[in-house]
Amino acid sequence: MNNREFLDASRHWLELFDKRMSYDNVPIHERPLKSAMWFVRDAIADVNTGSKENYLDEEWFCVIVNVIKEWYADRYGSTSCHASRDKLSGIVMLHLTPTIISIPVTTSRVEVEGETAWLTFPDKLQDDEDILELFQSKPNLNYLEPDERKLLLDSIKDVVHWSRSIQLNLHSASGLCEEATAMATSVWMHFEKAISDILTLQQASVAVGCWELHLCIEKAFKVFIYQNNTKKHGHCLDDLYEEAKKFGLVLRPSLLPLLPHWKTAIQYRYGEKYVSIDEAIEIYRVALQVVFEITQGLKKELSVNNASILLKKPRWVGNKAGEARLQPP
Repeated sequence: MNNREFLDASRHWLELFDKRMSYDNVPIHERPLKSAMWFVRDAIADVNTGSKENYLDEEWFCVIVNVIKEWYADRYGSTSCHASRDKLSGIVMLHLTPTIISIPVTTSRVEVEGETAWLTFPDKLQDDEDILELFQSKPNLNYLEPDERKLLLDSIKDVVHWSRSIQLNLHSASGLCEEATAMATSVWMHFEKAISDILTLQQASVAVGCWELHLCIEKAFKVFIYQNNTKKHGHCLDDLYEEAKKFGLVLRPSLLPLLPHWKTAIQYRYGEKYVSIDEAIEIYRVALQVVFEITQGLKKELSVNNASILLKKPRWVGNKAGEARLQPP
């Protein structure tokens, strides 16, 4: 049975699986492997080589995965099955201009070429990371004076540390109810929206971005409070902090006074108040620090900060589809 014959025979199953995954909002790049596993479970009665029970390392399963990848590439486009690496956005000032950086959530290092690699969950900039790789367009840092270059590097280190730590802290938080989990998931979404708004350099959008930063902090406080089995409503950060302090949260005293009053933040939301780019960047940096300190105080059953795991490369990754050879037993 060649690839075309296999696809013709399995098309009904693949259409059915894909429709179900569309209903479940499964990303396209995750569907080929899931479809292959469902195909083994539901469509294959037996195999005459290897094992159906322990199939992940079987040659015939690798063939199925890669043929199904081709089906998805034909259905959705050639790049649809490429997973995008998770990244966090950040802002640094380069030549007095707000500039985006993209921060990988994880880093990797090959152990044995084509076989194994270390995956690390860093909470800061790693010694072997190239800072130029964080920029979408590689700037020529030779134009910077030594003190300007140091200031930029320090800023990058801060933003990377706060951003990665916030993400790890929120994902590691334990004992959250459904509402608090949803709130924790949305904290970084507000940071991303704020960064996007500020980088437009358009006054109305920059102001809305500052409101988004207020929501980042507000929700981080509320996640902390929810984790301690209570609730606190409202937009006032001082009130939320007073409630959080009852459960042991301590922030640096200098931080909250640097932020706009909640009524001012609401004015930003509706474009009723002007905020300069420099003010917005300062609010952004303070917001990162506050959310970092709040999330550091969350209870965690397991922390993966700077942990590394050795991953074995699956046999079907990076292989082209071969000839399907599924014969009846």
